[in-house]
Amino acid sequence: MPTLIENHGSTARDYCMLERNFLSHVKLGLLLILLASSVLLRARLPGPDRPKGHEKHPNCGLGIPLASVEVAAAFIVIGAGCWEYESGIRDMRARRAFLLSTEPHFVMMALIAAMVSTTCVILLVCDGETG
Repeated sequence: MPTLIENHGSTARDYCMLERNFLSHVKLGLLLILLASSVLLRARLPGPDRPKGHEKHPNCGLGIPLASVEVAAAFIVIGAGCWEYESGIRDMRARRAFLLSTEPHFVMMALIAAMVSTTCVILLVCDGETG
């Protein structure tokens, strides 16, 4: 059941900020799933000039593990967005300050950035070895 919150000061602006941040997390999650699907398509559909053997593949045989890591990262990002949104709404209802970044959220986002960077480096190294 929805709870009404009185609009005092910047309540509407703060709610829009929480919603915008949640939608940014969803967008990042969708981009990570797109990255995973592109890695999988490259792993499953070699071009006519590429050998069909699994060992000489451009992803070095890491297509499915890399895609699995990216999909897991996408779900973590969307979960972190839901958690941040809900905790912000709870703080808004209780009239507490909620604009401070929480440490678990920062750590999760730093791990996601490290996963994406590592995936890019792995793909560049594997592409350089076969090209």
